[in-house]
Amino acid sequence: MARHNEPVEGARPSGPGRPLSRRAVLHAGGVSALGLLIAACGSTVDASAPLRDSQPSGPPRRGGELTFATSMDIATLDPAFSQNVSERFAYYAMFNTLVGYDQNFNIVPELAERWDLSDDGKALTLHLRRGVKFHDGTPFDADAVKWNLDRLLDKKTNSPLRGQLTPPLNEVRVDGDATVTLVLATAWRPLLAALGERPGFMMSPTAARKYGKDIGVHPVGTGPFEFVSFTQDSQLRMRRFRDYWDPDSVHLDAITITNTPEQQVQLTMLRTGEAQLCDEINPQLGTTLQDDPTVALAHAATGNWYAVQMDCDKPPFDKPELRRAIAYATNREGVQNAIYAKRARVATGPIGIGWAYPEQGPPPAYPYDLKKARALVKQAGAEGLRVDYINSSDSDYQAVAQLLQGDYAKIGLRVKVGTVPGSDYYNQVIADKIGWSLTEWTPRADPDGLLRLLFHSKGGQNSTGYRNPEVDKLLDQAAGIEDTKAAAPIYQRIQRIVERDAPYVFVVWPDALVPHSKKLGGVRLYPDAVYRLRDMWIAE
Repeated sequence: MARHNEPVEGARPSGPGRPLSRRAVLHAGGVSALGLLIAACGSTVDASAPLRDSQPSGPPRRGGELTFATSMDIATLDPAFSQNVSERFAYYAMFNTLVGYDQNFNIVPELAERWDLSDDGKALTLHLRRGVKFHDGTPFDADAVKWNLDRLLDKKTNSPLRGQLTPPLNEVRVDGDATVTLVLATAWRPLLAALGERPGFMMSPTAARKYGKDIGVHPVGTGPFEFVSFTQDSQLRMRRFRDYWDPDSVHLDAITITNTPEQQVQLTMLRTGEAQLCDEINPQLGTTLQDDPTVALAHAATGNWYAVQMDCDKPPFDKPELRRAIAYATNREGVQNAIYAKRARVATGPIGIGWAYPEQGPPPAYPYDLKKARALVKQAGAEGLRVDYINSSDSDYQAVAQLLQGDYAKIGLRVKVGTVPGSDYYNQVIADKIGWSLTEWTPRADPDGLLRLLFHSKGGQNSTGYRNPEVDKLLDQAAGIEDTKAAAPIYQRIQRIVERDAPYVFVVWPDALVPHSKKLGGVRLYPDAVYRLRDMWIAE
């Protein structure tokens, strides 16, 4: 979900993922704050000027503690129940996944050194790395892999990740201390990629039995950093694991993730040296940092997307005409220009990066047109209808939502705007307490990973109640195709159908703009915009 998901993943629907932070300069505050933002866009400061990143040269230095100042919404440290993207920042430090990703989302070895796929695609055999230990000293082996995956598959666990493994995964078979075979009902290409994110994070079975339901606050993985302490909505501390299987790749002594909701406070901590890394920012705020001798800016395009989502299985948004009216009234270019200074692409669907992304895709199915929007509101019999538009209090959500809301009020609806705390936003979306809202999601290495979550009728994070048998059929068809070149056109077709049906109105794919200390090395941006803290190091 999106950030609060996921996430994200990825709302955030936010997570499926759900929801991922891209903190804006604005805080919750209404039209006046939006006016300040638009004024900044018209100033003499060029927010679209080339950005300069500066990281230490030379080999990585060993030692030091990284402090990551972030708007933290960690709900659990048990990957089996994770739905918030921000949790993955911690997971990739404390856990290893069965496979990993490079910066282009290619699948690479991690706990599995190599893998084999049977000719019929129904058996995926993982050859595991030997000599790996969990933080509690117990061995990582094929039995541990089976326990972790069986736990997700067990309906009694009630894990939101189960849908990423089923229906294809029938059995996890141990074929030796370091060999495990995943037996599938049918060929299923996305399974391998899923093992590089939440379903693939390996936890100590011994620790899980010891702590029971409290394992979410006593995480034990195999990763380069081990858990020290966690205080909800305050701080998470980790230290270097001395028996890590790849010690030369670990440079930091410790990592602290500290809850710092206000963007300006985060940046002050960067300038004073209290933190070395913080949440993403928007381009307007980035211009204020360009001449700062202590702060650098990492920049990359991502596949993250903001969208307006509507409950299409209940009134009033069960009427397609009303959803299409909202789509026509969504000023994507306005968001792109006023908030992101063109450091974002107008989004036409949920696939904005990777092998299924159509770089020369068609224009939006519903371009900005208030006249058509008003006509559709009338056609839906919704003129004068009061509709609640509920938004997260997070500043990035506020910035986008404030710009969009003005036009929604011009098409014949009586729009009542509400705000809920960011920490509770996604929970309310999932609980079906919010029917119309803004959301953000992060991509997956395989497009099925997110599309199935959100748009399959049985998707684990299908919070809009979207149902389209053709989409279900196409998702299953594409997942069975190993050749990504052959599968890509099917995903592009799915994207067009979803855009036409408008359970979501896709707004922008923003670039990532990440402030960090100029003393911080190893800052690499991935397509999912999740920082790999374990790769970083601090120069003297």
